[in-house]
Amino acid sequence: MSLTGALNAARSGMSTTSRWAQTTSSNISNANNAAYSRRTTVMESSASGGVTVSEITRAVSSSLDGQYRDEVSRTATQDAIANGLSLYASELGDTESDSTLLTRLTDLQSSLSLAAATPSDSGLQRAAVTDAQELADQLNSASEKLGEASDTALDAINTDVAGINSALADLAEMNAQIASGKLSDSQEMALGDEMTAKLDSLAEQMDFTLRTDSKGRVEIFTTGGTALLQGEVATEISFDASTGVLSAGDVEITPGVSGARGISEGSLAGQISLYNDIIPEMSAQLDEVARALVSVMEEADASLGAGDAGLFTDAGDALGDPVEAGLAGRIAVNSAVLPEEGGALWRLRDGMGATTEGEANDATQLNAFISALDSTTSFDSSVGLDDSATLAGYMSSLIASQNSTRANAETQAESYAAGAMTVQETRLGFMGVNVDDELQQLVTIEQAYAANAQVMSTVLSMLDTLIESF
Repeated sequence: MSLTGALNAARSGMSTTSRWAQTTSSNISNANNAAYSRRTTVMESSASGGVTVSEITRAVSSSLDGQYRDEVSRTATQDAIANGLSLYASELGDTESDSTLLTRLTDLQSSLSLAAATPSDSGLQRAAVTDAQELADQLNSASEKLGEASDTALDAINTDVAGINSALADLAEMNAQIASGKLSDSQEMALGDEMTAKLDSLAEQMDFTLRTDSKGRVEIFTTGGTALLQGEVATEISFDASTGVLSAGDVEITPGVSGARGISEGSLAGQISLYNDIIPEMSAQLDEVARALVSVMEEADASLGAGDAGLFTDAGDALGDPVEAGLAGRIAVNSAVLPEEGGALWRLRDGMGATTEGEANDATQLNAFISALDSTTSFDSSVGLDDSATLAGYMSSLIASQNSTRANAETQAESYAAGAMTVQETRLGFMGVNVDDELQQLVTIEQAYAANAQVMSTVLSMLDTLIESF
């Protein structure tokens, strides 16, 4: 090799090691930045015999990115359901709770039995009426908590919709920067990190499929195939609370709807599932408890005429046909048996329709109420529980089923979160920075730089000697 060739090789080597050092230093400084993808300096031999930097690449794995985002979306779906039902579940109680619909019903049955044993005792009548009020109040409160859960779910839906639209708009702007051709290599890689972080965040709200076009821009579609971002144009999504329909432009993408090319996972899907399906079904089940309670006590009351209300009422009225939704929130004890509302306790013994006080020791009506609460009655099977059961049996099934919905969501969320963590560890192992490796590279860089500097110094010394010889 000529002296000129050796000098050029040393100069290119020093320039290459300088860029290599910059890349390695950048990696080390971003070691704790989860959104940063490790840079790698790719070198190749030059025609003059030196080494040059051919490119600097980001450590990216589309496969690991996709797996991680899928697990994150699934986790967010179940988290939304579990968290959305947490306050209601506390109100509903479980088999370990002292205050549930079932315990309130049991209290009423016990107090009616005591009143039947001593029909003339107004104190026992008062206790039974109080237990009836507490049962009605428990249904009212549970219905109210479900209503609050529905409102909270709708607020979360609107928040997610706004967040998704904002993220899609940001990604469209990033696509425009990529397509402009004005970015330096370092700017383009920094933008790639920002885009990765934005996509990771979007995965918490919704699942999606991702493609890259010929210009390097990302394209985003729902898992059902509806385009959300193509080129630099984002499609706005919207939610109609009155119909429960989620749309991308004029295309329906509601999760769980047959034929809709929509989303299926993410916090938005979880909240929509709550709002459209889970909470309405739970509310309908509570209404069935209230309907059966009103109905059996009406049928058991021999004192009632057509259209008269029994011990339990629909906001003071007899049961309508059909029953308007939300009965659990309206059920109340008949004012005819409440002294504070102008009624009389003895009507618990003689019937709600009694106009005069009957025989003090006659327990016939009280026994009829007890029998009615113990009897098997029909329920609407379309709301997801038994079509025939005692009130106690139906309440038990309701409590178990509704608690199971939340518990299952919580369990699945934990399982998916563990899966996401496992994939993320592998992903970070691929794209993240290992400081020990980078420090070893710095040692190699230092040695390479020193070697090239020595070559350059030697060549310059030889050139000086040659010049002096003339």
